[in-house]
Amino acid sequence: MKPSSFQATIENQFDYICKRGMDDERIDYFRHLSRISKQEVSFSDTGDYLINQFSTVDHYATDLQMFTLYGLSIGVESDLLSEALRNLTNKKRNIILLYYFMDMNDKEIAAFLKVNRSTVYRHRTSGLAFIKKYMKEHAE
Repeated sequence: MKPSSFQATIENQFDYICKRGMDDERIDYFRHLSRISKQEVSFSDTGDYLINQFSTVDHYATDLQMFTLYGLSIGVESDLLSEALRNLTNKKRNIILLYYFMDMNDKEIAAFLKVNRSTVYRHRTSGLAFIKKYMKEHAE
């Protein structure tokens, strides 16, 4: 049975509306992609600062040089620094480790080691001078 001209007109109008709707959706999708592409940055174009915000570095105890100080283990990352620390006398090394790695001040270290505060200061400054000299001499 052949559809009437009225029915054919209705079908053609429905067909046109469907095609127009799909066309509008396609245009909206391409506009959306265009907006996104304007905000996107290529990963190769990003700076190191931004990349470092999204990266992590694993730290393992085996990567550290360990020093035992009054029952506590203190890890030092730098091989050169740990070598310089090993070349210090025990007293100077302990004072430097307590000051810089255990965040103790001269007064607390003096009370802990039962020595004068000026002795702690003298050992710490002379130890740092030795470390500085040692690291300059052995820098690669």
